[in-house]
Amino acid sequence: MKKEKIYPFIILTVLIISIIATNHNNAGNSKSVAYKGATLSGETVDAELASRELKYDIDINDVEHNTKILYNENQYVDYEKVVQEGLDGKKETVYEEVYVDGEFVSKTLDRENIFIYPVDEIIEVGTKEFNVATSRGGFRYDDELEMVATAYDLSYASTGKYPGDPEYGITASGTYAQPGTVAVDPSVIPLGTKLYVASTDGSPDYGYATALDTGGAINGYRVDLFMEDGTDAMNFGIRKVKVYILD
Repeated sequence: MKKEKIYPFIILTVLIISIIATNHNNAGNSKSVAYKGATLSGETVDAELASRELKYDIDINDVEHNTKILYNENQYVDYEKVVQEGLDGKKETVYEEVYVDGEFVSKTLDRENIFIYPVDEIIEVGTKEFNVATSRGGFRYDDELEMVATAYDLSYASTGKYPGDPEYGITASGTYAQPGTVAVDPSVIPLGTKLYVASTDGSPDYGYATALDTGGAINGYRVDLFMEDGTDAMNFGIRKVKVYILD
């Protein structure tokens, strides 16, 4: 009778041990539930197993300013002036990054925010045409002359006057010599005439100028171009130029 009572107890004990062992083996495969259909290293992870984490990447970039042209019909076509300096702005760009179980999955644009707005650059330009008959490369002229050019500055060597002299720096027209002032023979080019002086040797043009001065050595088809820098005037030497009469 005693042996028969032992068997049920043994069977029950074996069943309990088997259940505990099974639960222990399954426990090592469990993960937190977070993200359906995630893919890790090319294998689909069950929705019951993957964990999902969001991170944000923030970039700060420039926003380029625009340039606007303000046309002034009261200024000639050679007139150009910056009336407002342009400034670039700044913007914040936020990207959302998705990680599943620590591995990068995707990156998408979340939002953009301009926190410093750009300032437009405004340039005023003239549209008034010179009162002339024909046209050449962006400006209009009345006549074209082949001439020989030299250059001068305010030094004693150029003008024969020192600072302090009442006539120091004063042109034959009564104006103060400045870039764009040209000495001419008034019998060829009347004082006050608007000019454009172009080089013929590939060097930069002297550009727009006005006949405002005369000189003892400036006779016939010869012009003397004023320059602020004495070295530039000396290095200019003697050159052939084309002088366009603008009015």
